[in-house]
Amino acid sequence: MSDGAARWQKRLLSLSILSGVASATSSGAARAQDVHVQDVIVSGREGSEPGELSKRKVQVQEIPRPIVVIDPKTAQREQLYRLEDFAQKIPNYNPGSGNPRTARPAIRGVSAGAGTGDGAEFDTGFMVDNVFLKHVGFQWANFIDIESAEIALGPQGTAGGKNTTVGSFVVRTQLPSFQRKTTFETQFSSYSHVLQQVNKTGSIIDDKLAYRIAAYYDRGDGWINDQVSGATYLDNNRWGARGQLLYVGDDFSNRLIFNISQSHEYNNNASGPYADTFQLFWNGTRPARSYAQNLQARLGRSALTLDPYRPANTDQGTLDQRLHIVSNELNYNIGENVFTSISAYGNFRLLPRNSQGNNLTEISKGASDTYVDQFSQEFRLTSPRDQPLEWQVGLFGFYDYVWNRSNTIFGADAARWFNDVHLLRDMRNNRDGKARDLQIAAYGNATYHVDDRLSLTVGLRDSWEVRSGSDFSWFTAVPGNGTLAEQQAAIVAGGGQRIFDTGGRKSTLNALTGIFNPQYKVTENVTVYGLVGRGEKAGAVNTAAQAIFVGGAFQKFQPVVTEPETSWDYEAGIKTVWDDGRFVLNGNFYWNDIYNFQTNFVDASNLDGNGVPVRQTYLGVAPHARLRGFEFDGRWNAFEGFWLNYSGAVIEARWIDFDDAPVDAAWTWTRIATTGPFAGLRSPAKVSRSDTRFNAVPTFQFNIGANYEIKLGRLFEGEGNWWNQPLTGFAYVNVAWQNKTQATNPDAVFTYWQPAYAITNLGFGVRTDDERVSLNVWVKNLTDQRPILNTGATAIDPGTATAPATSNFYRFPRLIGGTLRFTI
Repeated sequence: MSDGAARWQKRLLSLSILSGVASATSSGAARAQDVHVQDVIVSGREGSEPGELSKRKVQVQEIPRPIVVIDPKTAQREQLYRLEDFAQKIPNYNPGSGNPRTARPAIRGVSAGAGTGDGAEFDTGFMVDNVFLKHVGFQWANFIDIESAEIALGPQGTAGGKNTTVGSFVVRTQLPSFQRKTTFETQFSSYSHVLQQVNKTGSIIDDKLAYRIAAYYDRGDGWINDQVSGATYLDNNRWGARGQLLYVGDDFSNRLIFNISQSHEYNNNASGPYADTFQLFWNGTRPARSYAQNLQARLGRSALTLDPYRPANTDQGTLDQRLHIVSNELNYNIGENVFTSISAYGNFRLLPRNSQGNNLTEISKGASDTYVDQFSQEFRLTSPRDQPLEWQVGLFGFYDYVWNRSNTIFGADAARWFNDVHLLRDMRNNRDGKARDLQIAAYGNATYHVDDRLSLTVGLRDSWEVRSGSDFSWFTAVPGNGTLAEQQAAIVAGGGQRIFDTGGRKSTLNALTGIFNPQYKVTENVTVYGLVGRGEKAGAVNTAAQAIFVGGAFQKFQPVVTEPETSWDYEAGIKTVWDDGRFVLNGNFYWNDIYNFQTNFVDASNLDGNGVPVRQTYLGVAPHARLRGFEFDGRWNAFEGFWLNYSGAVIEARWIDFDDAPVDAAWTWTRIATTGPFAGLRSPAKVSRSDTRFNAVPTFQFNIGANYEIKLGRLFEGEGNWWNQPLTGFAYVNVAWQNKTQATNPDAVFTYWQPAYAITNLGFGVRTDDERVSLNVWVKNLTDQRPILNTGATAIDPGTATAPATSNFYRFPRLIGGTLRFTI
């Protein structure tokens, strides 16, 4: 490779890291530290040498913000490919994995509010190769070619990308290399799971044009067995490919990336029935009939199963997802400064095929077909390094369009179940929700080095954003099936909606966000820092907005666009490095107030004919929520070849002011009690959650892991050239622990807690010293813990008159497998 090509590839990686970290940290301080990053990885290298401290982690030590980094060697060694895998190394991050539409990734206990749907934006950001990806569906893939995966905490946006209020998950993939290399990986594990991966890179035009192609095929059975179709739920059935071209000129470089992936998995059924209805209302009454009683009375059937892991679902299909992303990053020298242009387009499609009902019923099914297109363009100008004043300025443009068709389709049993002869099979109610988001923003950040110890960073961002949307409800009428009014009444009785059109609604916001982030180097080993940051997020679009009717009379439309959300974040931390980098310990305190937090709330302003408030639950805002806690991370090279890694968090996520919260089902009685403390009282329309904790957020979390490498020498010397290779043995273990979390609403009659648990992963293997061949065996979830998947909604439900008691499935069982990896 020529000196020019090597120099530009080295600088390109520096700029890539700079862009990713700057976006992740929203701080010019990131620019201040990244002046050293050009030493990180030169062409052809894909991780640190055995026993060498990850240089990426060294650079993070210089950033005056809390950031946790997973390097490629760790990801490869510990079989980390999906966001839920990475989460086991990061205490304050929960990917909230459900399916490509309902996943709710959370940082510091906060995600998108409940029920926000496709038109909302998360408080947590997600970026891949400097491209901000808004819809959660873009996170549904395997990441097999990472250079690093990082969590950056606190408000983002003053150094690039799109503004977020709580933090960002940042993925950087490996650059193409001019050195030819092909890596194959084959993995076999429990439940007939097979994962095939290939990563190929090399030169097309020497010193000018290089490529990289990474692809995977991931297939395996699930562990929930359907008695009707024989399908296994929560299976693996996905593939993906990422292609890259890197052109290096004398004064510029250009990186083009194309990504495609698909999944066809049974991940649209995350809970199952485990008992007949046992709901008890707070006034002492129960439903007039249980689910099993209604099943017998209405359909003349008995329940076939109440085993959540052996359901009998009707017409259960897969959830089909497709994803395309194309991006281009141009870096060009302008004197000593660097101009960067990042252009991107993303397309996401989701077509679910959900069940008609459990216990072989064909009542109704709901699904949401979702289509997303997003475009972004960013320009940055970055100053040279090693200057008393270092700066970056940029412009960011973003547009996305979401079309969501939510449909309710009725089955052969619907007429008898809902007692309406007009409710025929295949009748459907459709609701077409649309959401648009347009943002144009200017940002800048600067770090002034007062002296060798003190640096002051200021970042500002001005974002002009327009959120708009609408919802249109309609249904398919059947000729000869009564009048239109009778058919509409039947659909409403079955849980569908009347015909309505909210019309287009929009809201415009000019948001000024910023941070002040000083740092002071107390000694060569100790740095302290502080942060004050203001974040703001435009109003969410409620793609499920409905018309409100009381007694058949139209009252009003639910708001299509909510109020904007504002965040004030205060942090103070310390970063320490000792013994030439062999011992690291960092700590960070944070206090984050979020105002107008976007979530479901209750509007009880409408009255029925008797003057009783009518409960309407939909997307709105909670006046005030608060996050506060302490985070720590570090590592220790106790002796040669042995590293101990540790991190943890103490989290308090609390509603401060939320008097209009949705009520638990235990407060929704219809029969008035004649005795007891609730005698004669109607059920309340809403409940106060003020000064209560968030559900499903553990107070304490920690991860501790260790990896050890030992030189084994030429164990098979004399058996031929191939067997003469010197070998290295390696082993690792990682324990991710969290304390108990509440699995039901705190105001339910029956409350349940998910007990504290620890997920233990370990493995050991051997590889050649040149890392061309590696073989290892491993176990995930060694002790076969079975925590239920708790993503913030009620994970255990006592059932209703028309639904059995249900429980969410657990995350994953114990998996035992082996991986063979070789490079040519």
